[in-house]
Amino acid sequence: MRDRKASHSKIRRNPAKTTRKVQTTLRLPRQLYERARLFVEKGSTASVNDLIVKALTAYVKAMERRAIDDAFRPMASDKRYQREALRIAKQFSASDSETIEIAERDLVGD
Repeated sequence: MRDRKASHSKIRRNPAKTTRKVQTTLRLPRQLYERARLFVEKGSTASVNDLIVKALTAYVKAMERRAIDDAFRPMASDKRYQREALRIAKQFSASDSETIEIAERDLVGD
């Protein structure tokens, strides 16, 4: 009986299984809120809250992606980097061709 309690308490304390949530208040323009409600009424999403969470998640991911792209953008005009990238591409051209050939063969089924 003691083992059951121990394993039960481990399940409840597992942070991977529990998503922490924070409650907050938003002020939305009425027109935006009404448009969001239409998606809920049509069954496209469970609630306005769900829609906001999904939209904010997508927006944050896009902003993070933009930050990564911005960090790499200077490489496009870095002559030294361009030479090194070209050198590496040439070194791997034979294995790249072989990989493409194998992938095409697998796709066709030969």
